[in-house]
Amino acid sequence: MTVMIIDSKKANNPLFIFSCLMRGFTDLRRPEFRKYLIMPLLINMALYLGVFVSGWYYLSGFLEQMIPAWLSWLNWFIWPIFVIGFFMLGVFTFAILANILAAPFYSRLALEAKRLRNDQTNVEAVENTAWVSMLSELKRLAYLGKFVIPLVVLFVIPGLNLLAPICWVLFAAWAMCLEYMAYPFEIEGVLFPDQREQVKQARWGSLVFGGLVMLGLSIPVVNFVVPAAAIIGATAYRDEIKKKCNR
Repeated sequence: MTVMIIDSKKANNPLFIFSCLMRGFTDLRRPEFRKYLIMPLLINMALYLGVFVSGWYYLSGFLEQMIPAWLSWLNWFIWPIFVIGFFMLGVFTFAILANILAAPFYSRLALEAKRLRNDQTNVEAVENTAWVSMLSELKRLAYLGKFVIPLVVLFVIPGLNLLAPICWVLFAAWAMCLEYMAYPFEIEGVLFPDQREQVKQARWGSLVFGGLVMLGLSIPVVNFVVPAAAIIGATAYRDEIKKKCNR
């Protein structure tokens, strides 16, 4: 297993994590990234419209069936919780599908971000990472699928379904961290099993990073560029927490 010692204080600092993501948005304007952004942008737009238009169409009827009659007096409170939960489910679905389809472009984007930071660590090993990224994405999907099914079941269990949206948001934040941190990991030749272990070294920071990405993905229009910004931000984040420790 690949082992890396990190600066835990920095890795778990919400302000530092936020600054890395903002740096990702700022760097999107750099001309070096443009050729890696057009196709993912088109994919994101098409998937977003498909997922959320169909999701909203079925949401109302589903909620009416899921909320038991004896809780009808709490509709004013329960409806917002379920709407938020299903919205997060839609965001999660959108992000996973978009990452599978755009993985070849995102791997090149992460590589370019690494190069622009003057970090050539194992760059030679990732010149053909397009297929590696897609395969890694499918492995992540299989891992996350083990948790998705129990969480979906929570939505249909009366009483417990009130906790489902909260559980889903926490899970989705963890999943988004794994998704977007994967690209800088793969540049260094760190594959999915080792990625999980290294991300666990900064659990709080991982949830903060994933939560901020989820928040960005939930904002219309902005969500089209969030994946690319998150990948650039994740590359900067990983480099910074390593560099601090290696001094």
